[in-house]
Amino acid sequence: MNVFRGLLNKYTGNQIVFSSKFATNFFEKYPKLAFLNNVTNLAPMMKWSLSIVPITQILSGTKLPENIDIYQASSLCATGTIWTYYATLISPQNTGTRMLAMCNAAMAVCHGYNIYRRTKWEKSQLPIENGEN
Repeated sequence: MNVFRGLLNKYTGNQIVFSSKFATNFFEKYPKLAFLNNVTNLAPMMKWSLSIVPITQILSGTKLPENIDIYQASSLCATGTIWTYYATLISPQNTGTRMLAMCNAAMAVCHGYNIYRRTKWEKSQLPIENGEN
């Protein structure tokens, strides 16, 4: 276990996401984008994208049920459910923990709905495959 801790020790407490010379120069040149180089800001944005993209696809109808990957939707639904529960256990509760719970609940719900859409579509295809009307 100490070997594992030793490998990750240099990352412990590190808030910086990109530390290359190119990234450093980029964020110095564009200081308004520097908040993207902090894991505290970048992680929630990436997490919300896992919820917002499927929600917009559901509302706009651009992702048809037959194109939904059931395994991906299942894993993201399970991840959202687990992390929603975990966010309720964090003590003390504050705005950050509530936002974490809300983000993960949104991810669980939208991917759960995609699972429902896909299974409903698969069931509607069964009579066609069996030659029934």
